[in-house]
Amino acid sequence: MARNQRSKGTGSLFRKTPKGPWIASYWDHAGKRREHSTRTTDRQAAERILTKLVADTALRRDLVIDPRDDRFATEGRRPLTEHVAAYIAHCRHAGQAPHHIAQKETQLDAMIAGSKATRLAELTADALELHLTALKDRQLAARSVNFARQIAVAFYGWCVKTGRAESNPLRVVPKQDETRDRRRVRRPLTDDELTRLLAVARERGRDAWYLAAALAGLRKGDLQRLTWGDVNFAESTLTIRHGKAKRVDLIPMHPQLAEALRRRLTASPALPTARVWPDTVGDVTRLKDFLRAGIARRVDVVDAVGKPVTIGTGKRERVKTRIVVEDDDGRVIDLHALRTTLGTQLARAGVTPQVAQRIMRHGDYRTTLKHYTVLGLTDTAAAMDRLPGIAPERQAHALTGTTDTAPEALPDSTQLFCQQLERGSGRNRAASRGELSRGGERCRNEKPQQSLGFSRDSAEISAKRARRIELPTFSLGS
Repeated sequence: MARNQRSKGTGSLFRKTPKGPWIASYWDHAGKRREHSTRTTDRQAAERILTKLVADTALRRDLVIDPRDDRFATEGRRPLTEHVAAYIAHCRHAGQAPHHIAQKETQLDAMIAGSKATRLAELTADALELHLTALKDRQLAARSVNFARQIAVAFYGWCVKTGRAESNPLRVVPKQDETRDRRRVRRPLTDDELTRLLAVARERGRDAWYLAAALAGLRKGDLQRLTWGDVNFAESTLTIRHGKAKRVDLIPMHPQLAEALRRRLTASPALPTARVWPDTVGDVTRLKDFLRAGIARRVDVVDAVGKPVTIGTGKRERVKTRIVVEDDDGRVIDLHALRTTLGTQLARAGVTPQVAQRIMRHGDYRTTLKHYTVLGLTDTAAAMDRLPGIAPERQAHALTGTTDTAPEALPDSTQLFCQQLERGSGRNRAASRGELSRGGERCRNEKPQQSLGFSRDSAEISAKRARRIELPTFSLGS
C-alpha cells in the first residue's frame, strides 16, 4: 500500500490495491479523520479532488459554510420510509395512544404513496398538495383532508426538531374550509329524549354512563379511565385525569349524577383504584338504547339501484336493516352529542361562555360557542318574550323630559327628573351633589329611598337568575 506524504493539514492520497482508485484521507472541521474514494486512478485528478475536500473543510471550520448543511443533505437523501419508521418509534416511546399511532402510520403510508416521494428531500409542498388533491377527488370531507395534512406537517416538524431537515416546507400548504363541508353535524337531545333514554338505560344499569356524558360532559375516553378514587361524593366533584388536553381537571358533579353513581357503587362495591365502568358501553349497544328510547329508527339497506338488500336463505331470508340516528336535517346523535347537549343547556341557563368553557374543559370559549352550543328558534323566541316593550309616547316623554311642559300624569316626576339630572351633573359638574335645578325650581335627591328600592330589585333579579342557571333534572320515567 503506497502513501504520498503531504504537509500537515492538506491530507494525503493512498491506494488500497496497486491498481485501485486513489483514496483521499483528510481531517474534517470537527477533527475527525475521513477517508473518501476519489473513484479515479489518475493521480492529478485525485489531487484536485483532495484539494477541494480540504478547502471545503477549511470553510466549514471557519464557519463560512454551516456544517449542518451536510447533515441536512445526508438526511434528505435517505429513504422517506426510514424517517417515517423512526417517527412512529418516537411516538411509541412518548407514550401516545395506540390508536393515534395507528392513525399516523396509516396516514403517512398513504402520503408516501400519494405524493410519489421516495426521499425526504422530495417531500415538498407540491408533493403533499398532490396527495391531498387525490383525497379530495375521492370525495373525502374537508375535515379528513385537513387531518391528513395535520399528520404530514407534524411528521416534518419532528424532522426539523431532530435535525433531519432545516425547515418545514409543508406548513405553507393551505387548509380546507371545514365549515362549507361538514359531513357530521351533531344536535343536542331534547329533555323528552333524554328522559326516555335514561328510563331505558336505568333498566339495564347504564343510566350513570349517559348521565356522566350529559351532565358532566365526559368523553368516551374519560368514561373509560374514570376510577372511583376520582369521584368525590363529599365535595361533589369529579377529577378528570389524562384527558384530551393532557392535564388534570376538577369539575363539579351534578346531584342527579352523584345519586346514580352512589347507586352503582352500592350495587357493586369496589376499591378506589377500580374503574367506574370496567366494561365500555359500545356503539352497537348505544344504538340499541337509542332505538328503544325512540331516538333512532330502523331503515332498510338498499343497493346502488335502490333495491332492498336481503340476507339469509329460505325461511330466514329477510331484508337487511340498519339503525339510523340522523334527523330530517342530516344532524346525528351519538355519545358525543350528549356533550353538545350539556353545552346547549348551559347556554339556555344563562351561564357565561367563560364558565361554560371551564365546565366543558375547552382551551378557548369560542370552541364551546361554535361547536357545542346549538340554539334554535324556540330559544330566540323566548329571548324576545323576555325583552321589555317600548313605553308609550306620552310616558316616554315624561320619563326623559324631552317635552317643553312638565308632566302631570306622574306624581313622582320630580324625583325622576332629579335622578336624570344628577346623572348628567356627574359628567359636567355644573350642579352641586345635594340639590339639582330644573326650570327655576330646586329639588332634593332622596338617596336612601333609591338605594333601598334598587337593592330590592337587585335581590329579586339575582334570585331569578339563580333559578334560571340551574341545569334541568331529567326524570327516569315510570
